[in-house]
Amino acid sequence: MGADARVPWADSLLELSKEEWLLRKSGFRRSEKHIRINETLLTLGNGYLNIRGSLEELPSGHAGGMYISGVYDKSEADVEELVKCPMWTDLSLWVEGQKFCLSTSRAIQHEQILDLKKGALHRRTTYRHPTGKILTLETLRIVMLHNQHYGCMLVRITPRNFSGPLRVFSGLNGGVCNRGYFPEELLKHLQLEKIERGRNFMYLEMKTREQEMRIAEAASWRLVAPPGQHLKWEPRIYGEKFTSEITLDVQRGKPYLFEKLSVVTTAREVPPEAMMKDAICRLRAFVRKGVQTEIRSHVSLWDERWKQADVQIQGDDAAQKALRYNIYQLLINGPPAPGGVGAKFLSSEGYLGHVFWDTEIFILPFFIYNFPDIARNMLLYRFNTLPGARENARRLGYAGAKYAWESATTGVDVTPRFASKLERTIRFIYTGAEEDHIVSDVIYGVEKYFRVTGDEAFLVDCGLEMIFLTARFWASRVIDSGERCEIRCVIGPDEFHEHVDNNAYTNALVKWHLKLAAMLFKHVGKSRPEVLEALSERLSLTRAEAAAWLRMSRKLGFRRDQKTGVIEQFDGYFALKDHVIDRFDREGHPVLPRGVTYRNIASTRLIKQGDVLMMIMLFPHAFTRKEIEVNYDFYEKRTAHKSSLSHCVHAIMGIQAGRRQHAYSYFMKTALFDLENLHKNTDLGIHAAAVGGTWQTVISGFGGFSIKSDRLVLKPWLPKKWESLSFSVRWRDRTVDVKVLHDRVSVLVHSLEDIELPLTLYRKTSRIRTNVLTELPYTAS
Repeated sequence: MGADARVPWADSLLELSKEEWLLRKSGFRRSEKHIRINETLLTLGNGYLNIRGSLEELPSGHAGGMYISGVYDKSEADVEELVKCPMWTDLSLWVEGQKFCLSTSRAIQHEQILDLKKGALHRRTTYRHPTGKILTLETLRIVMLHNQHYGCMLVRITPRNFSGPLRVFSGLNGGVCNRGYFPEELLKHLQLEKIERGRNFMYLEMKTREQEMRIAEAASWRLVAPPGQHLKWEPRIYGEKFTSEITLDVQRGKPYLFEKLSVVTTAREVPPEAMMKDAICRLRAFVRKGVQTEIRSHVSLWDERWKQADVQIQGDDAAQKALRYNIYQLLINGPPAPGGVGAKFLSSEGYLGHVFWDTEIFILPFFIYNFPDIARNMLLYRFNTLPGARENARRLGYAGAKYAWESATTGVDVTPRFASKLERTIRFIYTGAEEDHIVSDVIYGVEKYFRVTGDEAFLVDCGLEMIFLTARFWASRVIDSGERCEIRCVIGPDEFHEHVDNNAYTNALVKWHLKLAAMLFKHVGKSRPEVLEALSERLSLTRAEAAAWLRMSRKLGFRRDQKTGVIEQFDGYFALKDHVIDRFDREGHPVLPRGVTYRNIASTRLIKQGDVLMMIMLFPHAFTRKEIEVNYDFYEKRTAHKSSLSHCVHAIMGIQAGRRQHAYSYFMKTALFDLENLHKNTDLGIHAAAVGGTWQTVISGFGGFSIKSDRLVLKPWLPKKWESLSFSVRWRDRTVDVKVLHDRVSVLVHSLEDIELPLTLYRKTSRIRTNVLTELPYTAS
């Protein structure tokens, strides 16, 4: 930050990055919606804990919060949910008994800036107090990437037109509650265990009410400059809040710099009886080492992460900036230890913080191709919750393991039973009982991880058990009706249609899943017989059971219209009333045809999001170009896009089908989904699937990148305004650099081995040598 007058910190590490890396939010509107949208968009985090970008004084209407990965509780809630944890970023300034707050003071100038490159949130506000006093508040907030337990906040306060006493409060706020479903409803998950204070530290320990998970926070709060300043310090406790109050006589025009360092841990990392001692020791080490040293390590790791993850688009600044914002969201939500990733990340308690299929299908690919160690952590969450998945199957009368549609701590299904629409009607939720494709979505993620990384240890230690137990579930769930096998009473990705039979997406995924399980049983039996023997003994697996999986797989499928080749989304779909979307509102959102409402839409062919197209997207090499074209043309005009998952699928499939006129538009809607609040609910949290879908659209769609067996495949197509697209992916122990132009691609595979590898570019296969830059021409078909 340095010489910039807007920046209070001298160290060059804290200078703002170039404008292309900044998300600016200027001006202040008192609307609750606007405040909460900004809080969501400006979230900081490191995958262990994330903090919404709320203003430090917490103005009226705020929904500030800190969330720790995997900390769930039920207590007053209907089901287990992600807990809002005690906050350490609160700050308030008082003069003459009145608070400087944007709810009550006038903002002469106000701006928050999220530096995506460095993972830092800057804020500068100049208030005019009701008394006429003018003061400038500048803050810098960081959640350390290199040390998941550390955070810091630097504060500079400058009185502009007055001198005199100023009271500065900052502390640890345990008086936090989750929001309920109804307006003004609050749910309390935490109870106070301990508050301790000293001149140089403050300590707060709380415990979740049902699961008794302890959370410890320690912080130091001090005036850094000017040195030797006379001040009065008083500790204050208000219920479950500890506040350190510093009163000092300020001089007009003179800046006052404060520093707050914090440490956050849970009983998962530290035994409960040692939490206070551990937190204080960590805090002392933080203070002793110095905030600048820690920030240097933080920025260095951000540089390293961006070196791998950055994707460069030349010729389209808007697309580049939106893409980087979405990659930033992925980077701050990758779990540093085994843990799940929720559908709203750690940006709020939206969707109760539960883990859905979004994780494996939309989010996991980014980490597989960039940070496989983090991808492994995400899959270990599924392995660790396998006992819960087995319990889900047992409760429903099935064998094996059934992954939950909504998962939290144990993997036992926590899908809410119903939702109220606030108009005195109750909408029952059937997804937990019927949206069973989640079981094979998880296994799709496992297989993709192994195929890209070659991590045989994970497959042997975890993956095989997951694959075999879930195959056993399907064997007990699938009905053999003679000539075909059926999966009845399900919900596919299109949630407008419930209780359907033989959903094409589900059937195709289960067909693949059962075949995979049977093939692995046979392969491991030959290559690692001792592994299969041990697993078979533990799970009571037999050759006959594996053979039954293969027979069942062969009899599973889906129906097509014999004339057109269109795949029927589920049995009876073609008999429904046919409508197409041909009207759009001013913002480009589809408008339902006259006479169709969300109450009767299930009787029509209109769908919520891609379903058949999702199936084709997951298995791109299993369908011909003609099959992709006819199904895209049919379903695209019948899709209402009422899901954040929808636009990216249509962008990718539009490119593959050669229907590219709308691909860029679909991509930008995905990339800007939260930045422009396209579904009017960004205040409730980031849409994680759209974030992951943005990256996939660029890499798999425009870049046309995939892996088939041990071969690289490229089918690129660039929008006209894009001059080039450059990205890197990791494949086994190699890094693959790709640059796509409109008529050629260049590929460089970094490897410890000097070997030749096959690469298919638009159906023409060449052999390229590792560590040598290869340029190949192409014509997009």
